[in-house]
Amino acid sequence: MRPSTLLSTLAGTALAQNASTTPGYDNYPTPITSSLPANSNFTFGRHYALLNLDLINALVGSVATSPAGQAFINNTATFINAAHALNPPPLQIFTRIYFANARKPEVNPNGGFATVAGSTGNALVGTNSTGSMVYPAFTVDAAAGDLVLQKTRYYAGAGNALEQILESQGINTVVLSGIRTSGVILSTAYRLFDLDYKVYVIANNTIETPPDTPGINAAILEGILPKLPANVITIEQALGALKRSGPAVY
Repeated sequence: MRPSTLLSTLAGTALAQNASTTPGYDNYPTPITSSLPANSNFTFGRHYALLNLDLINALVGSVATSPAGQAFINNTATFINAAHALNPPPLQIFTRIYFANARKPEVNPNGGFATVAGSTGNALVGTNSTGSMVYPAFTVDAAAGDLVLQKTRYYAGAGNALEQILESQGINTVVLSGIRTSGVILSTAYRLFDLDYKVYVIANNTIETPPDTPGINAAILEGILPKLPANVITIEQALGALKRSGPAVY
């Protein structure tokens, strides 16, 4: 199947799945309103990167059996696959959280993040830790240029070369998907906005842990992020923008 045909098929599938919601947002339990008009024909331009944040076994596995988690996994995988179908594909960067050893030397034991790191036990210790691996529903295509970066804080660029890569490749727009909204998504959106990147967050491709806290997700996506302003969009809008953008340059 040709890339353009596959992308159209994926977009059509998502639209069909979401036809009963407004404006097509199928996350659980209530729709999140896009900060852009539903009929907006925006693009991501040509110099954009997709940041797929913390899609690891330990986090995604904790929500995978819930309705919210299943919707999140399906939507995020659909978007990642649609981007891979483009020719050339845009830069996709995945992040994994893990620490060098059981002492977690990257974390100040008296600092604020120590509690967060401590709550993970040994699940995220070492580059080969199962908990830190990208969840199998999400495809990392090294041949397409996908990158996987280690991180040790909420922010996607903490302890790695994210900012250097974005700057070196002339990226000016970032599109965020990930888990959790109040952690990596919020932290990364603020930081990259401050660095003058245009920031899009795909509402369908975000979720809280545990997944039964929709109020937090809605408050961030409908209240906090649009005030930056970052653009909060639906999966349908994101797939449409992919189709209209590019060809990607990096």
